[in-house]
Amino acid sequence: MARSQAVHSGGRPEAFPARVDLLLVNSSDTRPLAEELLLLCADPAGGRLRVPSLTVSTAVAGAVLAELLLAGAITVDGRRITGHQPLGGHDEPATAVLAGLERAGKGRPRTLDHALRELTHPHGRTTRHYLDRMVGQGVLTVRSRCFLGLPHRRWTAVPPDARALIAGRIAATLARTGPADTTGPSDTAVPSGTADERDRQLAGLVGAARLERRLYPGSKGARTRQAVRQLARGLPVPRAVEREIARRRSQSGS
Repeated sequence: MARSQAVHSGGRPEAFPARVDLLLVNSSDTRPLAEELLLLCADPAGGRLRVPSLTVSTAVAGAVLAELLLAGAITVDGRRITGHQPLGGHDEPATAVLAGLERAGKGRPRTLDHALRELTHPHGRTTRHYLDRMVGQGVLTVRSRCFLGLPHRRWTAVPPDARALIAGRIAATLARTGPADTTGPSDTAVPSGTADERDRQLAGLVGAARLERRLYPGSKGARTRQAVRQLARGLPVPRAVEREIARRRSQSGS
């Protein structure tokens, strides 16, 4: 027999909150890129998250690296991570990346591709970290269902229009700034940690995960889709995400 229960942190049944502070989704400075990427997977009708495991889990790992790049914790030249430094305030996945770079030392240069593989193994670990965090904050609800002894979870965004708010903000940023200057200076961190630069990194990850048609459909979204794809091809972290998704697809034969 199937059983289900909507839970927040602590496992107690709770009603949907009447309101979630819209600043959580209107400002890219208030929520990690990984969490915003997951909220962009919400169904526009009811807010249920539809998370393609291969593409989005890899893009979520990429969002962790993009955060480190924006914060100046890592520097990148093409595919290579050329430098790193400890910075306070990072969460568990980001701390694990920096710890791995520290262990490797200068004698074993790491690549973005290698860091992505570590973040996506075991499967879904990084994605689950951010899903659980948002449940604890009341940004998501999770419905746990057990069928024939197998657990199944369904996450729903609160409010259900979180996807539209984030997608609209990204589109406005791209309309204002365009996708130009995607490479940045060689062997340095991203020079700007502004909200616009965060939105451009998030847009690149959207393109790498192939979510742009879902978010910006039809002729009205054509210019935004084009800008998103340019960022996916031009920014180092989204490009690494595209390579890793292609590698995983070739291994699985899909």
